[in-house]
Amino acid sequence: MKHGLPQKIALTILLSSMLSACVSQSTYSGTDVPVTEREFDNVLAAQKRAQLGLTYLRKGNSQQAKYNLDKAVDFAPNIQDVHISMAYYYQTVGELENAEDSYRKAINARDASGDGLNNFGVFLCQQEKYKESEKMFLRAVKMPNYTRSGDSYENLGICSRKAGEIEKARKYFSTALRYNPRSGSTLLELTEIEIEEHNYLDARAQLARYHRVIAQSAESLTLGVEIERGLNDEEAAREFGILLLAKFPSSIEAKRYRASMH
Repeated sequence: MKHGLPQKIALTILLSSMLSACVSQSTYSGTDVPVTEREFDNVLAAQKRAQLGLTYLRKGNSQQAKYNLDKAVDFAPNIQDVHISMAYYYQTVGELENAEDSYRKAINARDASGDGLNNFGVFLCQQEKYKESEKMFLRAVKMPNYTRSGDSYENLGICSRKAGEIEKARKYFSTALRYNPRSGSTLLELTEIEIEEHNYLDARAQLARYHRVIAQSAESLTLGVEIERGLNDEEAAREFGILLLAKFPSSIEAKRYRASMH
């Protein structure tokens, strides 16, 4: 398998857009002059702390990251995004049990969304908990206002492929293409499945479909070489190899191709 799950599914940290502080108004006694007071907004404070925590995490300061993320959870313990941010922290530092606990809090938050379910599905698949991962992705696509169903179906295909359930993977990838017919990653996944199954004619058709909508890449041209060799068409394989060397001479794929020619 050339594509692992981490390459195909990027964990999405989705912090909600900033909310303005709550405002209350009254008037001075005996006048019509308004008094404007700003009340402490727990959600806004939590979002700022979470963003600050992730900034520290990116800079490699896990201590300050954890401090600010703890504050975020204290300010808004019922908000999905603070728990997703905390889960990402725990994943980064390798505390996977705590990460899973934070994801569960996220999907049970009062504002739980398809994005949170999708992210948890990614995490579970990375931990090889395939059945529960599938449930999370399927719950995500059923959520109101969820706009990334195509991504979740692709994730379902990737996870099914990783689990060795090839027919299920084909089904999910085909569904993903109904949402996004120009998804190059999905088309390459389907191409690779056919190669692994030694269905080289089907693989050739899938690769041609890919090249109709996506520019040639070092990866796709390498697959072309593999397919044509599988079909014992050395001339066609050589043509793909020439394109690979001409267009992507410094790529890893080109180096491997040169090595295979000796």
